[in-house]
Amino acid sequence: MNFVQAEFPVFLAIVWLVYWRIQERRAQNLWLLGASVVFYGWVHPWFVALLFAASLVDFGTTQLMARVPAYKRALLALSVASNLSLLAYFKYADFGLSNVIAALDALGLAHDVRLLGVMLPIGISFYTFQTIGYCVDVYRGELRARRDLLDYLTYVSFFPQLVAGPIERAGRLLPQVERARVFTWTAMSSGVSLIAWGAFKKVVIADSVAPFVDKVFVLRDPAAPLVWAATAAFMIQIFADFSGYTDIARGVARTLGFELCENFREPFLARTTPEFWQRWHMSLSTWIRDYVLGPLVGDDGAGPRRFAVATVVTFALIGFWHGAAWNYVLFGVFHGLWVVAYGQAARTWPQAPRIPSAIAVPFHLLAVGLVGSFIFREQDVGRIVDHLARWPWVGTASDWIATVVLLSVTFAFALPLVAKWALDRFIATRSDDGTWPLPVVTASWALAACAIFVFHRVTATDFVYFQF
Repeated sequence: MNFVQAEFPVFLAIVWLVYWRIQERRAQNLWLLGASVVFYGWVHPWFVALLFAASLVDFGTTQLMARVPAYKRALLALSVASNLSLLAYFKYADFGLSNVIAALDALGLAHDVRLLGVMLPIGISFYTFQTIGYCVDVYRGELRARRDLLDYLTYVSFFPQLVAGPIERAGRLLPQVERARVFTWTAMSSGVSLIAWGAFKKVVIADSVAPFVDKVFVLRDPAAPLVWAATAAFMIQIFADFSGYTDIARGVARTLGFELCENFREPFLARTTPEFWQRWHMSLSTWIRDYVLGPLVGDDGAGPRRFAVATVVTFALIGFWHGAAWNYVLFGVFHGLWVVAYGQAARTWPQAPRIPSAIAVPFHLLAVGLVGSFIFREQDVGRIVDHLARWPWVGTASDWIATVVLLSVTFAFALPLVAKWALDRFIATRSDDGTWPLPVVTASWALAACAIFVFHRVTATDFVYFQF
């Protein structure tokens, strides 16, 4: 089920009414588990079977870790291997076969290799990382193995963040599953506000900008200025789309008595690439830092060369996590090299004066953000190389007219994001308790609902990160 499809408000209202009528915590968890099964299996029920099968393996291995600690390393390897095997088969099998076919064809060798046509289960990249994190934490002794299967399955399948995150740590979400939740009007009101704002960002901003972006990237040979204008529009689209999903997820969870982690923190104001990844998809970047980059670097520290190699490899994996295509790997390597470059600059010139934000932020936004977003969006590696080799300002008068129109549309749809940022930064935080009066809150809900009704399309696209 999709957060912005017509059935979801009805589904959520039913979940709320029954959930808050139930007084006992375990009964609430059972209801949440049932709701998550309906939500996740709405279109493809077999997705639920795969989710539960993977969850049971991880639950069983952590139980054995607690009972037979001498075999903890082997049990962790079993858990990680089973999760990564599922991810490799469903997400990367056809990618690998397509590259084998291309290599055989290039060599002129006869073959009968065919693609499997495997359907990617939505959310598999997110919940596998979540369960792997749980197993690693148990292995490290940072978390005790849970014995209550109901609580564990509720944690894994929690429907607000199941299909596109944020990737919650077991140490943060499981205790919330295990304790009683209390209804408060403050949490309900702030949760609904998050839901309304997230839906607005998805339907009104992201889905309105997306057709313009798609139209440019399907052109046979678009002019360079138009390509970069479409890339700028894509940056607004993907931010509104993904952060919109996160807002809805956090809002729904809050109305149910849970608090999910923040996933975005003004990413376009980052001064450096390391800072960008501290602001963008924070649940993924911190997960990668703790479970991938940390072990690659080692506990005893690392020299510049080892750290650089580990960083580039880690970011290549981040790119590959996003999708089974070479442009995603290039995207990861591109960001990894910038992380290394910024880190090397800081080590080489530790006493250098701080570059003003008025220079550092626009430079990073253009040199790293815009170029990286283009690599992320354009899946044809040949076209990536071709466009990066062109002068970005070369185009006909008609090309520039189309570019100005696209930039104007992008600017218009970005204005609500800027206005909301200004309110949060300069006005909302100055109130006594950080909340708005109820009439203002309900008026904002009404305005968001009207805008969503006007801009909603029957052919509205799924959230971008559903494909990852």
